[in-house]
Amino acid sequence: MKSKSTATILTFFTGMFGVHRFYLGQKLWGIIYALSFGICGVFIIDGILWLLGSQENFDKKYNSQAIQREQSKTQKAMLNELRKANAK
Repeated sequence: MKSKSTATILTFFTGMFGVHRFYLGQKLWGIIYALSFGICGVFIIDGILWLLGSQENFDKKYNSQAIQREQSKTQKAMLNELRKANAK
């Protein structure tokens, strides 16, 4: 699961090279940032948006698959527990 604080810190310290986009799994954007040296500071906008935005919005955009996997694991575990309880 990607951390909002880690992405924000990476943006401010290595944003010019696109490291924050590689961290978030956006390889194409990472390459674009790296080749253009941050598109004249546009990476700072990423950092500000993440800094001021909510964790919920960040998770919806960058962690939705990880959250779905966790929910699926939890549901499977609950079903297994119910099956065990019903088998007794």
